[in-house]
Amino acid sequence: MNRKIREIADIQSGVYLKTAPDGDVIYLQIKDFEINNNTTSNLEPSIKDNGNISNHLLLEGDLLFAAKGTSNFCVVYNISIGKAVASSSFFVIRIKNTEVNPYFLCWFLNSHDILKTLKNHAVGSSIPSITKSMIQDIEFELPSIEKQRLIMEISNLQKKEEELYRSISSQKKVLTSKILTETIK
Repeated sequence: MNRKIREIADIQSGVYLKTAPDGDVIYLQIKDFEINNNTTSNLEPSIKDNGNISNHLLLEGDLLFAAKGTSNFCVVYNISIGKAVASSSFFVIRIKNTEVNPYFLCWFLNSHDILKTLKNHAVGSSIPSITKSMIQDIEFELPSIEKQRLIMEISNLQKKEEELYRSISSQKKVLTSKILTETIK
């Protein structure tokens, strides 16, 4: 069944807040994510929860879509990193029903074709931005929850395979360098 993202999720912008050294809430910014879209390990609370950010606190399974700049990506928020809010560089995508696995939707939004389409339609000349309506209007075939789970299993296996290839390549370089160094001694 074809669905638009607006039918399965609510989208709101992250917030712009001033940071404080004695904060108790993590303020997630694009710089907090590495190339593989994992959070960096040095996340520190940097904003105060004075009760005015409760509507912006992230919930387990919320998706953060980096909509500003040239590096667009989507990640699933995990509560284990701590109480957090997203900066205004992100859209927070909150899934409305149990028919959608947040990891599947994140995988879909990170797919090459979707990111390419969004980037091609981004607005702004100096800092390209993807608009909320562009994301809301993405239409796609929503597979069953079981198929979503299987897709995620295959995707995770592919990531593990890529990590193994990188590790093998790195070890091969070290070994080759060692052999060549020993041959000139």
